[in-house]
Amino acid sequence: MMKSILLATAVASGLTFGMSVPASAQALERAMATYYRGDYAEAIKAMTPFAKEGDRYALFMIGFMHERGQGVPQDYAEAAKWYGQAAELGHPNAQNNLGVLFKNGRGVPKDPVSAYKWFSLAADGYQPAEIGHRERALSNKQEVAGDMSSEQLAEARQQIESYRAADPGLPEYRAPNVR
Repeated sequence: MMKSILLATAVASGLTFGMSVPASAQALERAMATYYRGDYAEAIKAMTPFAKEGDRYALFMIGFMHERGQGVPQDYAEAAKWYGQAAELGHPNAQNNLGVLFKNGRGVPKDPVSAYKWFSLAADGYQPAEIGHRERALSNKQEVAGDMSSEQLAEARQQIESYRAADPGLPEYRAPNVR
């Protein structure tokens, strides 16, 4: 009898304290697993509903697949569109990749001011454990800054401050777990 009560209490506690994963998170994890299995066309279909709801990870991944031509024809302009949405929501990989597109003029006009802005925000957005990603964003930022005038740097810094001032207060970015 006592074991039954303890087991029931443990199960109820687990459900109460969030040991289960919400169905939507599980569905996104399944979509990511589909991507990592290499079924890109199915992955993009599975991620699109999440992207339409504003999930920054799904937005980033759809942009990534468009940039690489995975499951869809390669299209830098389409990649920039999806990256832009994720970048505005604070996804550091999307910010860095969008910066690369602006730096090289792929799918968007070549724009060192926008590139600098996105590289700066990406570097600030990475978690401490993501040191390699952060270093890449800083290196990209330094490279593009070397070709910018002082006026362009001032404009980029102003855009960064405007972005930060308009921060919607989203929670810190965390990638979904994929099993």
